[in-house]
Amino acid sequence: MKESLSVLGYGPGAPGAEDPGTERATAGPTDGAALLWKRMTLCAAPTARPPRIPVPPELRSVLALFETAADGSPTGGPSAPSAGALYPYEHCAVVPGPDGPALYALDVARRACRLLRTGARTARALEDSGLGVPGAEESLVLNVVRPWLSMRKYGDRGYLYAQLDTAHLATHLLCLAEDSHRRAELRTRFAPEPLAELLELDLNCRFVHSALVLRDRSGSPRAGHDWSCTDDRGGVPAGRAAVWPETECRRALTEYRRALPARTPAAAGRRPLFPAMAPLPGAPAFPGGTSLTELAARRRSTKDFAEAPLPGADLDRVLAALRTPLTTDLPDDTGLGATLVVRRVTGRAPGSHPLYGTGPAAAPTAPAPDGDEVVRICMGQEHLRHTAAVVLFHAPGQEIFRPGAAGVDEALLRAGALAQLLCLGAARADVAITTVGGFDAERWRTLAALPERHEVLYVAMLGVPGASAVKLDRLNRAYAHNER
Repeated sequence: MKESLSVLGYGPGAPGAEDPGTERATAGPTDGAALLWKRMTLCAAPTARPPRIPVPPELRSVLALFETAADGSPTGGPSAPSAGALYPYEHCAVVPGPDGPALYALDVARRACRLLRTGARTARALEDSGLGVPGAEESLVLNVVRPWLSMRKYGDRGYLYAQLDTAHLATHLLCLAEDSHRRAELRTRFAPEPLAELLELDLNCRFVHSALVLRDRSGSPRAGHDWSCTDDRGGVPAGRAAVWPETECRRALTEYRRALPARTPAAAGRRPLFPAMAPLPGAPAFPGGTSLTELAARRRSTKDFAEAPLPGADLDRVLAALRTPLTTDLPDDTGLGATLVVRRVTGRAPGSHPLYGTGPAAAPTAPAPDGDEVVRICMGQEHLRHTAAVVLFHAPGQEIFRPGAAGVDEALLRAGALAQLLCLGAARADVAITTVGGFDAERWRTLAALPERHEVLYVAMLGVPGASAVKLDRLNRAYAHNER
């Protein structure tokens, strides 16, 4: 769609936009309704359809990756956790082309791709970003976060959900690509501004989140036979101009985004996100002979938990996933921590157990929460009542907020990536899991006896699978915030 702001009834050029007071001063009794009707309806001028083109062979391994990433998804898009099933992100791919690097927008659910840019301007933006131009048998996947999709439902907290959801997705793609490609690494410390300008993301209230660097190997899966492709180099890269609710969400983020520190380039390498995490006694290595691709296809977010204890051996198998090394350019030095809160686990005492990042824990200041308190702490989410164990991801506030630090976005990226690994570990151990971003952080901090001024970033709930077929936060109202 290429409706302008004025066509949609918002912004300069909309009826009454320049001086709505003048419009009202001369309007008759029925003119107000007519004006409202114009604002509510679409009158898009006809535009030429972009021409169809063949799917380029250089793009087919990327399309195969996304087809694999969609295995098990009810929507046809990537099968990764998302708050409210909103999936607040989009994807682009860069592959070599006859006229230089070619940039495509990908719509996985529709099996469609659009050629957006080619040539010198694209090459210059890639070089200026620090990612570089893909060579033969190489490609780049850009993950673009679109916070409005979450913020329109969850308010300011939707930005946190959008960042966590995109971290899940990026880790999902990385794990799959490490199975299917000769080289796969997640890059986060490049300069996003040249790519944002190339894609006109400022116009469309989106941000470049991360890039997946891929190199094919002999026998890499190929796809694209049922995909359509169009040459849309004359169109708006992100598809359309932003509308009023999206620009309002963007305005709420303007000052924070302006203050983001510059990212220092770093070489990518295979490393655990918790670099010094001690081995868990008796826990087997992860993934233990099972491919990450197979686990990703089996991964599900539980809709509720049964009132039964979780076997301690199963919990250890899940936690082993936190030591999985990933190929990223994230620095080793991190203030991120993880703490386990046990409620009902066979062979494990209820209470707080540090996993990483806090040193020896003091005794909990309160016992493990009962079911009523779990529901209250987690913003009224009834399906969490019988949670058996909780993993809290947290970090000291001075590390998140200090000038020059990687900031909130990087902390959420690490937390989301580790939560995705936990989801894969739960799939391997047949343990029910769901992740929660809406919670009473102060109460969790107290219950888990976290160090002073630690901020809780993300919560993963574990237990025995229940029988419910409906998850309330998938409904229209935001159940995760008690809006019932």
